[in-house]
Amino acid sequence: MQPQLGNEKREQILPSNPNLFSKFTPPNYDFAGQLKTPNQVGVRRGDSLGSVVDAAKGMMYYTDMIGFGQSSSSFTSGMDFQRLGINYFMPSGLKCSNGADMWTYFEGIPKGDALGTRIKNAISEMGLPEMRGLAPGMIEDSKAALNPQPILQAAFGNVYPVCEKKRLPVGDDKGQIQDPVTKDMWVQGEIQTIDGRPTQERWVQAKDRNGEPIFVTQKQWEDTPKTEGFQDGNGKKESLLLAIVFLSVAFGIHCRR
Repeated sequence: MQPQLGNEKREQILPSNPNLFSKFTPPNYDFAGQLKTPNQVGVRRGDSLGSVVDAAKGMMYYTDMIGFGQSSSSFTSGMDFQRLGINYFMPSGLKCSNGADMWTYFEGIPKGDALGTRIKNAISEMGLPEMRGLAPGMIEDSKAALNPQPILQAAFGNVYPVCEKKRLPVGDDKGQIQDPVTKDMWVQGEIQTIDGRPTQERWVQAKDRNGEPIFVTQKQWEDTPKTEGFQDGNGKKESLLLAIVFLSVAFGIHCRR
């Protein structure tokens, strides 16, 4: 048991929900498992000219998958490509000012901005597609992981976020939310399909016009009505039970009059 500090008797001061975070299981996404095998892209053993051409096409296919995530030449045109990775929501562990659990949207599908705007424009001028393959995706993930801003905000800023509700696409580049082979689910929670794409709606960090996250003071956070405090099934049952109790009390008072 931790010793009491001054007059502070609360066990938890920060507006967080560690239980939600502890129940979350990261998606078991296997990058290697999503790559097509040489046989699936037409590579076969043989000593004919056709087999040599197919082997060369297979090599170009894997080169494009690593670099672009799509065909970069007529040599691989028409082959089945996809950008590897998945997008999903993960709990931040923090509470929004309106009482909702705040989530973070993780973009695992490469966006094509790994090497910056200048390189991106230069590649486009050469007639090549955006670099949205496996290697640029690793660079994007590394840049996001090495970004010190969230840590500095937590250490020197405050942890009283203002949130906004957003509906964003989840799953892989083809709209799949589970592994087609192992059937492991990549995305947890309720899914709504819009225009053929699976989506989820969550409360995420609100940002200003400059893209900076919006926070409030502790007092402002405490004074904001907590209208979104019940997000899961248990919360809905609790709020319904509370409503029934209030209605029962009100009915009893009315009958005594």
